[in-house]
Amino acid sequence: MCIRDSNSRGLDLSDETCYAVGVIGPTAKEGGRSYNEYEVTSAPDPSALDLPSAAQKAVEATLSFIGSEPADTGRYAVALAPEVACDLLGTFSGVFSGLSAVKGLSLLKGREGEAVAAPVLTLRDDPFCMEAILHRRFDDQGVPTFGKDLIEKGVLKTLLHNRKTAALLGAETTANAYKAGASAPLGVTPTNLYFTPSDRSRAQLLAEMGEGVFITNVKGLHAGANPTTGDFSLEAKGYLVTGGQLGRPVSGITVAGNFYQLLKDVRGLADDLAFDAPGGAGQIGSPTVWVDGLSVSGR
Repeated sequence: MCIRDSNSRGLDLSDETCYAVGVIGPTAKEGGRSYNEYEVTSAPDPSALDLPSAAQKAVEATLSFIGSEPADTGRYAVALAPEVACDLLGTFSGVFSGLSAVKGLSLLKGREGEAVAAPVLTLRDDPFCMEAILHRRFDDQGVPTFGKDLIEKGVLKTLLHNRKTAALLGAETTANAYKAGASAPLGVTPTNLYFTPSDRSRAQLLAEMGEGVFITNVKGLHAGANPTTGDFSLEAKGYLVTGGQLGRPVSGITVAGNFYQLLKDVRGLADDLAFDAPGGAGQIGSPTVWVDGLSVSGR
């Protein structure tokens, strides 16, 4: 992928990024039911893809759900696997956009300096994050990019801006201007947006959580999530957590909540930071996130 910005005022910049993505989704059948999990792996080039490891993880995950049943309906402490936390953060990333704020589509407008999340939570946008594959040296207005914390220990520091949204809201550009194509309108998008990890393992996080549900997969993000209000209700699957350990698999459940409230209810994060597949101007990343209370509908 090659990016080039130029104009009649002498701007002439170019950048190039290469990556490869592999998706493996095995299917198992037993007792008339089909089970399918998938693993996504990415690397700077095809030769660096670890497909055997990805295949093993996908097969193990698929087999682990054989015989799974719904959990009892209730309100649970929930641990979101990195893939699920990435899905939610990506779906609601627009609430951190200055363009959304200008249009009245973000409840974070004008709240810089306020506590909008739990003190354990820091949300960072970093075009040079070493754990991500995509790196971006300038935005689509030719502004040099840089890392910045949108939320620092629970406090909203800034929204993401291009030059126009910054001017309209009395802020400074954060070098997040983005055009999906030459004829596309100028927008605002993250580079590598992620919840910063802690120094404790997932096992330690689950041990502290004690009881709850570990969610490994959600579906219906386009139909079951409202990017403006933050409400979501999603089909999900995962594992019960009993005595701080992973228990039986659960499927056929629905997990519901509100993204703005979720940010406030984060109790802890693990050290297993992972990023989703590259796309647009960057990637979405997260470690395992422990949330103190989401509604789960099952049996």
